[in-house]
Amino acid sequence: MFWDTFENSRRVLVIPNYTFGEDYNKDSFVDVLSSQIKALGDDYFWIIPVITPVKKFNLPNIEQKVCNISGNMIWMRSIFPEDIIKLLKGEKYDVIYSHLTDWHISRYTKKPIIGYSHWWELKESNGLSWLNRSRNLIHEVGNVLDYKVCYTNTYEQKKAVIENASEFYNEDTLNKLDQIIQVMHLGIDKNNITKEPSLDYDKTIVFNHRTNSYKGWDRFIKWMEKYRETRQDFKVWAPLLNKPNEWSWVDTTQYEKESYYKRLSQSCVGVTPKQDHMGWSVSSTDSMMCGLPVLFQEQDCYKEIMSDGLTFKNQRELFKLLDEMLDNRDFRMEWSKKGLEGAERLTDVNEENIEKLNNYLTLKVW
Repeated sequence: MFWDTFENSRRVLVIPNYTFGEDYNKDSFVDVLSSQIKALGDDYFWIIPVITPVKKFNLPNIEQKVCNISGNMIWMRSIFPEDIIKLLKGEKYDVIYSHLTDWHISRYTKKPIIGYSHWWELKESNGLSWLNRSRNLIHEVGNVLDYKVCYTNTYEQKKAVIENASEFYNEDTLNKLDQIIQVMHLGIDKNNITKEPSLDYDKTIVFNHRTNSYKGWDRFIKWMEKYRETRQDFKVWAPLLNKPNEWSWVDTTQYEKESYYKRLSQSCVGVTPKQDHMGWSVSSTDSMMCGLPVLFQEQDCYKEIMSDGLTFKNQRELFKLLDEMLDNRDFRMEWSKKGLEGAERLTDVNEENIEKLNNYLTLKVW
């Protein structure tokens, strides 16, 4: 078989975390993992459980295993699929790369586990409801204590995990958790960065995040409704709107990746509201590398993306900055260039991340 070519490669079993059921090829987990696999090269062979075959995983050193995994985010975290247990117990592999801390992996294997988690069930981000009557954090932390390392998105997120865990665990356990959880900012491929800001742009305000409440969509659209009362010479582009479009001035057109980047570069400004889970924002770094200025609502995790970025505290400050972006071409171009400079600073992060992963996957730091 084709994977015989990789018989001497280190075999990695991936524990997946699919969260975008509308199109798994656009899932952030798939994006991050596929780029890491390409960068790590042929020294590794990857076994990846999938709900349905994923185009981005059609690589020579990947074997996709179709498994019965729930596409519902809450159910997925709560139900450990029998298909995954069978892989853990029966598949040949050297190390596990887990993107889902909710499953008790070490119960079924003695192989070393490294992890990456962009989502933790924190009181700040996981409200209790009829769908989710309790948080899974106590189990997530308990499982991570068996990992060699678990990367997370931001320092603010790591701090929140440890503070939330202090309700259940003693100081010694929290100190161990602090050692295991390490921060891995998501970098930018330098080949994707626009050389110069586009001189040809229209008055479009971009919301290129998922249109969920934890991403700030509800707040954003209310701001835009209010802003329309003061001026109507702009439109909003929300390509990931997954609910009925009630607004004639909201464009929901979706594009393939290259056209999506071009559309970003030809818009006026992006808005990134505060996010409850305190994670990284790939959609914001997408904007930055395309020369689209981004307005960040004040939050510590966004300072980790662009320490000198444009921020706002409230609606009044947001509207003032939007007016400046829409009306002052020099101001918009200045911040377009600063965004590109911020994107350039994140290119080194990619190389650092790959070195970290390589060291753990090959046991160099264990």
